[in-house]
Amino acid sequence: MAGKTWQEFFANNLGKIIGVTIGLLLGWMIIEYGLLKTLFVIILIILGYLFGKQADDGESLSALVNRIFRR
Repeated sequence: MAGKTWQEFFANNLGKIIGVTIGLLLGWMIIEYGLLKTLFVIILIILGYLFGKQADDGESLSALVNRIFRR
């Protein structure tokens, strides 16, 4: 890593750093709280992301619910 700055290192390896961080966090959560509680939290995070994206895009909540629960 001679001659490189920390900013260059992080810029060149951002995906790896994020992947390791998420893996470490999920591993800790599974060990600490169990698989089902961890999956529940992940589902809530995904739903929160979807609701937030809907709000950012200016779409209604009913459109999201209809898209998730299509027949």
